[in-house]
Amino acid sequence: MDNTVNPPPAATSVGSRRSSRPAPPARSSDLARASASAQPDDPARPGGRLRSPVPRPLLLGTLLTSVVAAALGVLELLLPGRGPIADVLAETLLGTLVGPAPTAVVLTLAALLGVATSLTAHAGALPRSALTGIGTVLGVVGGVAMGGMSTLATAGYLLAVSMPLIVALLVVQVIRRYPRARLAVSAATVLGLGAGALLLGPAIGELVGYLAPALIADFAPIGLTLLLVGLGATWLAAATAALRGTGAAARGTAWATRHRIPLTVLAACGPAPYALLRLTWLTPWPLLGGEHAMDLAVRLQGLLLSTGGWLGIILTLGLILPWGEVFPRWMPVLAGRPVPVAAAAVPGGAVAALLTFAAVPLLVGVASQGAVTVLVFALVFPCWFWGPALGLAVWGYVGHRRSLEGGTDDGSLPDDGSLPDGAACDGAAPDVAGAARA
Repeated sequence: MDNTVNPPPAATSVGSRRSSRPAPPARSSDLARASASAQPDDPARPGGRLRSPVPRPLLLGTLLTSVVAAALGVLELLLPGRGPIADVLAETLLGTLVGPAPTAVVLTLAALLGVATSLTAHAGALPRSALTGIGTVLGVVGGVAMGGMSTLATAGYLLAVSMPLIVALLVVQVIRRYPRARLAVSAATVLGLGAGALLLGPAIGELVGYLAPALIADFAPIGLTLLLVGLGATWLAAATAALRGTGAAARGTAWATRHRIPLTVLAACGPAPYALLRLTWLTPWPLLGGEHAMDLAVRLQGLLLSTGGWLGIILTLGLILPWGEVFPRWMPVLAGRPVPVAAAAVPGGAVAALLTFAAVPLLVGVASQGAVTVLVFALVFPCWFWGPALGLAVWGYVGHRRSLEGGTDDGSLPDDGSLPDGAACDGAAPDVAGAARA
């Protein structure tokens, strides 16, 4: 019988001992190359199926918005001018240039392309580069070409209407969670409500009587506007997600994480001009209000819009403050728990997309009124820097939270863009990181 003995698994030479030393931690570029080799544009899975880098919920969002947009576009083509669709399309950037009918054709074709792309990507049959390119095109079409001046106005008035409810919830939670301040806050609330009803009762009634019917009458246009924003936002998010694991995404995340504090402060300055301007409506010298700003109900409306701007500043600063990572003690149920990254990234990214989409249509819409008006709108509504700055701030927040989960000491990425040992960057899978270190 042949009793052949297998050779030992490891040699005892010096070279073998050197080769057995642990490898240094993988850098972001190493992970990017490993991820690119593990997920190339060619089929990498059995049966020729790609593993889509875009999360399935996001693909579902692109599919739903594309299906609804395609249905509305077809409806407008079959029944032109018989609903609010034509009015909304006529106010978009593309609609002001070519009219509602050609805009409906573009919307329908873009939405149908979105449906086909979503289904193909969900089936794992679409290369990363194609998904990135198509997602970018559909994002620009849905967000910029289908955007208009009404986009920003819709978001602003919806926030203004919700401000009384937000303030009421905050007061209730402060009373519940801070016993020492309970008496003072309760007394101030009762006095404030009493004084408001006594001094501002007629004006408040007039404002409610104006806003409520207007919101009900504009329910369909508001929904269509939000749909177009959602179409562009979801496709841009899908295009961005398709870049995860690449070297460019790793370098961008490292840069945004290092500069997240100045980026967040810059983004927080975005709503400040408008919020300050609206506060002047409470004085005898209202700015950019004209004769209408002298009416008390209109001044209250300006105050609501101003409080929305201040809320935006506070929430933006939360991207770099401790309560942006751990829920504060006055939050019901969630107090003391870590804030999910998506809870800040999803709404922050959506607002950044909305602002960025509104920048070009806003300035183009007032271009006919002269250079001075364009300059005033660019300063009062600085969406041209507010939206991109907020997007970069959210990007830095996500990178910071991921670096904390990776176990770094200071919660930030190193200056050279390298990753902490055991951390995967920009969605790179843990097995890819392990392969890069091996």
